[in-house]
Amino acid sequence: MSPRIARVAASGVLVVVGAVAALIGSGYGFTTDNGQIGAGFMPVVLGVVMAVLAVVDVVATLRRPPDADAGAGTEQSDIDVLGRSQRQRNGMLALVVGLLFLALLLVPVTGLLIALGLLVVAIATIVERRHILAALLVGAIAIAVVHVVFAVLLKVPMPTGLIGLI
Repeated sequence: MSPRIARVAASGVLVVVGAVAALIGSGYGFTTDNGQIGAGFMPVVLGVVMAVLAVVDVVATLRRPPDADAGAGTEQSDIDVLGRSQRQRNGMLALVVGLLFLALLLVPVTGLLIALGLLVVAIATIVERRHILAALLVGAIAIAVVHVVFAVLLKVPMPTGLIGLI
C-alpha cells in the first residue's frame, strides 16, 4: 500500500471516530437544564474538531501530487525545520514531561494557576530558550485564560493550594 493511500485511510478512520464521538457525546447532553455545559460537551466538540481536521488532511493529501510521497520510505536526515535532531527532540520531550510532573507536585502547594504559570514559563525559557520577559508574559496570559474560562465562565472550583493566592 502506498503511503498516500495509507494516510488517506488513516484519516478516513479518524473522520469516522470523530463523528461517532460527536454522536455519542450528543446523547449525554450538550448543556444542562441550568445552562451549564453538560457531560456531552467535550466529546461533541472534540469529535467534530477531530473529524474536520481529518477531512482537511484527506483533502490536502489528495490535492498533493502523487510524486510528493516518493521519498517517504527512503532514509532522510532526522533534522527538523528548526535544526533539531531526533535526539534533541526526544530530550526536549523528556524535559517537558519532567517539568509537567514537577508542576503537578506543586499544585497542592501553590495552586493550579500558579503551577500552570510556572510550567509555561519553565517550558518557554528552558526548553524553547525564549527571553524571560516573553516567557513571563506568555505565562501570565495562560493563567488569565485558564482563570477566565474555568473559574469565571464555567464556574469550576480551582485548587488554590496551601498558599491560597489564586
